[in-house]
Amino acid sequence: MTKLVISSGDPAGVGPDICIKAFGLNQKLPYTPIILGDPNLFEERAKKYGFPIKIKEYKGQEESFLSRDFFWMTPFYLKRAVKAGIPDPMSASYMMEMLEFSISSIMKEEFNALITAPINKELINKAGIPFKGHTEVLAELSNTPKVLMMLVSKGLRVALASRHIPIKEVTDFITYDHLKECIQILNLSLKQRWLIKDPHIKVLGLNPHAGEGGFIGKEDKEIILPVIQNLNKKGLKITGPVSADTAFLPKNLKGVDAVLAMYHDQGLPVLKTQGFGYAVNITLGLPFIRTSVDHGTAYEIAGKSEVDESSLLAATEMANKISERCKCD
Repeated sequence: MTKLVISSGDPAGVGPDICIKAFGLNQKLPYTPIILGDPNLFEERAKKYGFPIKIKEYKGQEESFLSRDFFWMTPFYLKRAVKAGIPDPMSASYMMEMLEFSISSIMKEEFNALITAPINKELINKAGIPFKGHTEVLAELSNTPKVLMMLVSKGLRVALASRHIPIKEVTDFITYDHLKECIQILNLSLKQRWLIKDPHIKVLGLNPHAGEGGFIGKEDKEIILPVIQNLNKKGLKITGPVSADTAFLPKNLKGVDAVLAMYHDQGLPVLKTQGFGYAVNITLGLPFIRTSVDHGTAYEIAGKSEVDESSLLAATEMANKISERCKCD
C-alpha cells in the first residue's frame, strides 16, 4: 500500500470537489490519499453533494494506521472564506504553501507520490507571486535541472519539448542540446517507470511535413534529425522527424511507446480529443513521482453536481502503479 499526497489546488475551483467525489465515499482503494486543504471548506462542499465526509488529521502516521473510514487531511486554513466559482487572489499564498509543503514532504520520502489539482497561474501572478506553473516550481524546489511534461491517455503517451511558451519563441527554444536531453529523459523514464526494455520514441517535426528536406524551414533537417541520428548510434530507438499531420494515425503508432511533440498544441489536442477527462499529466525527470489532472480549475462548475472526478482518479491510479513498479525494480 502506498501513501499519496494530494495538493487540492485552487479552493474556488473544482480541486476540492474532485477530491471529495474521488475519495469521500470510503472506497476500497489500493492506496491511501492524504489531502492538503482547508477542512472547513471541504466539509462545506461535501454537504452540497449530500455525503458528509469524516475528516481526520494526518500527522505522519504509517499507512497501516490509516483507517479507510476517514478522509485524511493535512490542514491548510484559508485566511478568509472562498466561494465556489469565484477566484480570489488572497488564495494565492494558500495554494503555494500547499504545493511547497507537498514537495518538501515527498523529497523527505514521507509519501510515495504527489498528485496536484488545478491552479490558476494568472491569479497567483496577480497576487504578486511570480509563477510559471506547477512543472517549473517542482523542478526548482527539487533542484532538478530539466524536466519533461508528458500526458497519457488510453495507451497514448505524448511528451512536449516545449510547454507554455508563445509559438513565436518555439523555434529558438528547440536547440540540439535541449532536444537531446528531452529524448534522453523520456527514454529513461519509459525504461524505469513503465518497465519498457527498449522504448521506441517517435519525434515530430517542427515545421509542416517535417520541413520537406529544408524547403519549409531548416530546423528539422539541421537540428532535429542530427539529434535523432546521434542517439540512434548510441543504441536508442528513435524515429523522426515525422510530419505531425499523420503521425497519430493508428497504423503509424504501432510499436511506438511515446511521441515527442515540439510544442504544446502540436500533440495535446490529439490526446485530449481521444481521452479528455481520463488523461493524466506526468512530470518526467523529477526525483519523485508527480501526476496531475488533464483539466483546469473549471470555475463555472465548481461546487456543482456535474464535476467529474475521473481524471483525478486516473492520476492517482497511475501514480500508485508507477510507485509499485519502482518498489519492485
